[in-house]
Amino acid sequence: MKRVIITAMFGLLSVAGAANAQQQQSMTDGQLNQIDADKNGAVTKSEYQGFMVAAFTKLDANGNGFLTAEEVSAILTPDQISAIDANGDGRVSQKEFLDQVMKDFASADKSGDGELK
Repeated sequence: MKRVIITAMFGLLSVAGAANAQQQQSMTDGQLNQIDADKNGAVTKSEYQGFMVAAFTKLDANGNGFLTAEEVSAILTPDQISAIDANGDGRVSQKEFLDQVMKDFASADKSGDGELK
Protein backbone atom coordinates (compact mmCIF):
# COMPACT_ATOMS: atom_id res chain seq x y z
CA MET A 1 0.00 0.00 0.00
CA LYS A 2 3.03 2.25 0.35
CA ARG A 3 3.01 5.18 -2.02
CA VAL A 4 -0.40 4.25 -3.38
CA ILE A 5 -1.97 7.45 -2.16
CA ILE A 6 1.04 9.55 -3.10
CA THR A 7 1.03 8.29 -6.65
CA ALA A 8 -2.73 8.57 -6.90
CA MET A 9 -2.81 12.14 -5.62
CA PHE A 10 -0.25 13.28 -8.15
CA GLY A 11 -2.09 11.57 -10.96
CA LEU A 12 -5.40 13.09 -10.00
CA LEU A 13 -4.15 16.56 -9.13
CA SER A 14 -2.13 16.80 -12.33
CA VAL A 15 -5.23 16.09 -14.38
CA ALA A 16 -7.44 18.30 -12.21
CA GLY A 17 -5.04 21.20 -12.55
CA ALA A 18 -3.05 21.52 -9.49
CA ALA A 19 -2.70 3.30 -7.01
CA ASN A 20 -1.07 -0.04 -6.26
CA ALA A 21 2.27 1.47 -7.14
CA GLN A 22 5.32 -0.70 -6.61
CA GLN A 23 6.10 -0.76 -2.91
CA GLN A 24 9.72 0.16 -3.50
CA GLN A 25 8.91 3.00 -5.91
CA SER A 26 10.10 6.35 -4.66
CA MET A 27 8.65 9.74 -5.42
CA THR A 28 10.15 11.55 -8.37
CA ASP A 29 11.97 14.84 -8.03
CA GLY A 30 9.06 16.53 -9.80
CA GLN A 31 6.61 15.20 -7.23
CA LEU A 32 8.80 16.30 -4.35
CA ASN A 33 9.18 19.76 -5.90
CA GLN A 34 5.39 20.16 -6.01
CA ILE A 35 5.12 19.52 -2.28
CA ASP A 36 8.27 21.42 -1.23
CA ALA A 37 6.55 24.67 -0.28
CA ASP A 38 9.69 26.51 0.81
CA LYS A 39 11.74 25.14 -2.13
CA ASN A 40 14.65 24.09 0.06
CA GLY A 41 15.04 20.72 -1.66
CA ALA A 42 13.33 18.66 1.04
CA VAL A 43 9.72 17.88 1.90
CA THR A 44 9.02 18.11 5.60
CA LYS A 45 6.34 16.15 7.38
CA SER A 46 4.35 19.38 7.73
CA GLU A 47 4.59 20.22 4.00
CA TYR A 48 3.58 16.68 3.12
CA GLN A 49 0.61 16.66 5.47
CA GLY A 50 -0.55 20.05 4.19
CA PHE A 51 -0.41 18.80 0.61
CA MET A 52 -2.36 15.69 1.52
CA VAL A 53 -5.05 17.65 3.38
CA ALA A 54 -5.52 19.74 0.23
CA ALA A 55 -5.59 16.57 -1.88
CA PHE A 56 -8.28 15.06 0.35
CA THR A 57 -10.36 18.21 0.00
CA LYS A 58 -10.09 18.07 -3.80
CA LEU A 59 -11.04 14.41 -3.85
CA ASP A 60 -14.03 14.91 -1.55
CA ALA A 61 -16.29 16.06 -4.38
CA ASN A 62 -19.43 16.43 -2.28
CA GLY A 63 -17.62 18.02 0.66
CA ASN A 64 -19.03 15.63 3.27
CA GLY A 65 -15.66 14.83 4.88
CA PHE A 66 -15.46 11.31 3.47
CA LEU A 67 -14.12 9.72 0.32
CA THR A 68 -16.30 7.14 -1.36
CA ALA A 69 -15.44 4.61 -4.03
CA GLU A 70 -17.24 6.79 -6.57
CA GLU A 71 -15.10 9.82 -5.72
CA VAL A 72 -11.79 8.00 -6.03
CA SER A 73 -12.54 5.18 -8.47
CA ALA A 74 -10.30 6.73 -11.13
CA ILE A 75 -7.23 6.45 -8.90
CA LEU A 76 -7.83 3.72 -6.31
CA THR A 77 -9.14 0.18 -6.60
CA PRO A 78 -11.83 -1.13 -4.24
CA ASP A 79 -9.13 -3.19 -2.45
CA GLN A 80 -7.01 -0.09 -1.89
CA ILE A 81 -10.00 1.82 -0.55
CA SER A 82 -10.80 -1.07 1.81
CA ALA A 83 -7.22 -1.09 3.06
CA ILE A 84 -7.46 2.60 4.00
CA ASP A 85 -10.98 2.28 5.46
CA ALA A 86 -9.85 1.34 8.97
CA ASN A 87 -13.34 1.08 10.50
CA GLY A 88 -14.87 -0.75 7.53
CA ASP A 89 -17.78 1.62 7.01
CA GLY A 90 -17.31 1.76 3.24
CA ARG A 91 -15.90 5.27 3.14
CA VAL A 92 -12.60 6.90 4.02
CA SER A 93 -12.57 9.71 6.57
CA GLN A 94 -9.94 12.41 6.48
CA LYS A 95 -8.36 10.84 9.58
CA GLU A 96 -8.15 7.42 7.93
CA PHE A 97 -6.70 9.02 4.81
CA LEU A 98 -4.11 11.03 6.74
CA ASP A 99 -3.20 8.06 8.93
CA GLN A 100 -2.34 6.10 5.78
CA VAL A 101 -0.43 8.81 3.94
CA MET A 102 1.56 9.72 7.04
CA LYS A 103 2.51 6.04 7.44
CA ASP A 104 3.65 6.21 3.82
CA PHE A 105 5.70 9.32 4.65
CA ALA A 106 7.37 7.56 7.57
CA SER A 107 8.20 4.57 5.36
CA ALA A 108 9.66 6.82 2.68
CA ASP A 109 11.75 8.73 5.24
CA LYS A 110 14.63 6.23 5.19
CA SER A 111 16.97 8.48 7.17
CA GLY A 112 14.39 9.16 9.87
CA ASP A 113 15.12 12.90 9.78
CA GLY A 114 11.52 13.92 9.09
CA GLU A 115 12.23 14.97 5.52
CA LEU A 116 11.98 13.46 2.07
CA LYS A 117 14.77 14.41 -0.32
